Amino acid sequence: MGKILLTLIFSLFAVADLATGNDSDPSPTNLDHQLILKLVNERRTTGCNCGTKYMPAVPPLIWSDVIAAASIGHSKDMNQRNFFSHTSSNGQSLKDRFNAVGYKWMAIGENIAMGQRDEFEVVNAWIKSPGHCMNLMSVDFKEMGAARAGKYWTQDFGKKRTW
Repeated sequence: MGKILLTLIFSLFAVADLATGNDSDPSPTNLDHQLILKLVNERRTTGCNCGTKYMPAVPPLIWSDVIAAASIGHSKDMNQRNFFSHTSSNGQSLKDRFNAVGYKWMAIGENIAMGQRDEFEVVNAWIKSPGHCMNLMSVDFKEMGAARAGKYWTQDFGKKRTW
């Protein structure tokens, strides 16, 4: 009886979390990084219109676990504190987050999104937004990381400093 009751209580908490959108494990496993990288690179290698500006094909990005760490932190922060901004709840900027994870950067950028159900939806949303699309298509960026926590997505881009 005790095991059944414990299982029932655990199941009720899991259902409650789904119903409220509370994501108690906003880890990178909530995002298929191979899929999101593939979707981004398909667009980068074919070119596209970002609003009214045509962006030609550019080289594919490489996944960076270090950049992903900055993305994870920001998505978790937005999810835990229920806000949506490029500035962290403690006032940190993108450059502060990159410095905190030890990424020696020359160029950085960020896309955030809220509410998309999967990698396909979020990449399509970024492509439909001219500013986000230009980040995604920028030849200045060589690497990316991304994360999802609850309904919040963060995609960060970087180019390492060479000195």
